[in-house]
Amino acid sequence: IPFIHRVLLKGLHGEVVRVNALFDDGAMVAAMCETVFHRVKHRLGNWSPSTRCLRMADGTVVLAIAKWEGEVELEGVCVRGEFEVFKGAGWSFLFGKPLLQKFQAVHDYAADEITVK
Repeated sequence: IPFIHRVLLKGLHGEVVRVNALFDDGAMVAAMCETVFHRVKHRLGNWSPSTRCLRMADGTVVLAIAKWEGEVELEGVCVRGEFEVFKGAGWSFLFGKPLLQKFQAVHDYAADEITVK
């Protein structure tokens, strides 16, 4: 069962975008699917084009479309974070290792719980 939790992304003008994030400590980036990004990018602001190539779990390489930097909130804890945007995801938002590190997340595999500091 995938670990999915609500995450808040804070736009430049105080707007809050809520996304259901799939937590994956094996993912080396945080990422949003293109479909969701096109629905919320006007509320987020502070995004820019990206030229980064992302290697998927199946080995394919996908070009990122955009990059966003800003404030990310999880359970009342806020950090400065970023994510890449790309086409063809099976999820809305991938909460990868870089964000987990910024939140100082600890994954208890026995209980299947993640705590943030």
